[in-house]
Amino acid sequence: MRKRIIISVAAVVVIAVVLVLVLRTPVPTIRVGSKGFTEQLIVGEMMAQLLEERFEGVRVELVDGLGTAALRDGIEAGQLDVIAEYTGTAWMVHFGQEYEPGVDNNELYQLVRERDAANNITWLDPLWNNNTYAFASWPEFVGAHNLSTLSDLAELYRQNDEEIHMSITLEWEVRPDGLPAFQEHYDFEVDPDYVLAVEAGLTLVALAEKQVDVGMVFATDSNMAEYGLHVYADDQAFFPPYDMTPSVRDEVLEEHPDIANVLDELVSTFPGGGQSATPEIVAECQIVWQELNHKVDFEGMLPEEVAQEYLIEHGLIEE
Repeated sequence: MRKRIIISVAAVVVIAVVLVLVLRTPVPTIRVGSKGFTEQLIVGEMMAQLLEERFEGVRVELVDGLGTAALRDGIEAGQLDVIAEYTGTAWMVHFGQEYEPGVDNNELYQLVRERDAANNITWLDPLWNNNTYAFASWPEFVGAHNLSTLSDLAELYRQNDEEIHMSITLEWEVRPDGLPAFQEHYDFEVDPDYVLAVEAGLTLVALAEKQVDVGMVFATDSNMAEYGLHVYADDQAFFPPYDMTPSVRDEVLEEHPDIANVLDELVSTFPGGGQSATPEIVAECQIVWQELNHKVDFEGMLPEEVAQEYLIEHGLIEE
């Protein structure tokens, strides 16, 4: 009996030692960061859930609700490993560069990718959703005038055959890279009597209530899907592109090189994923993100639910 007790005690001691060693062995962790607004919360969940599914034995942590500066500081300091940042934000905010109209989505992506390589941060394939300033109209107005792009709209203004009412923000009406530069770039003029300049957020209200024919919006806003509005393609690249792109620290890629393939696979499920951007691809991708954002903003789904639903529908994770 005593011998059996001694063996049992010894076994307990061995188990205890093993547990201590296991607990002291650090578990590989991938930290995913995202900002605090709808599409960022969704993409953060998409990346975190997908990485968690694909990397066994690795803990994936999601840090969401961050501001732009905190997100950038986090990946630079090594506190975050994977984020999805916007090309325009990186170029003008993080790198302090001045944007020049005429630089398209592909060019800006390459500029940002090359610039951040020096910071040991790799930009993977971009989501061509371009969440930038844009103009939108009701489908009836677009159909009546056979419009699609901002060049089409500019031509309608040049014809000057009717009153066309436009809503913009007060700030954008007067700043140098606002309405004056926009008119010069697209070679047309807006009659000041038909410009409604309002506080930010009210341009869409004016459009929704049909006080104007054309309204300034953000391209992937869920309201576009809610109202069924047409967003004009910025075919002459006036507005800075803001294409959301997964970015990874090089040190993490060296340790887990498959992260690049996994996240590029996610991007490939969106219009134009892995291809060069075209106005058509950008417009299609914007619609997808309008609809995803709509599920949260108007349908009451949680970002993690929207992300999981999307990943399952596209065969990226199992139900």
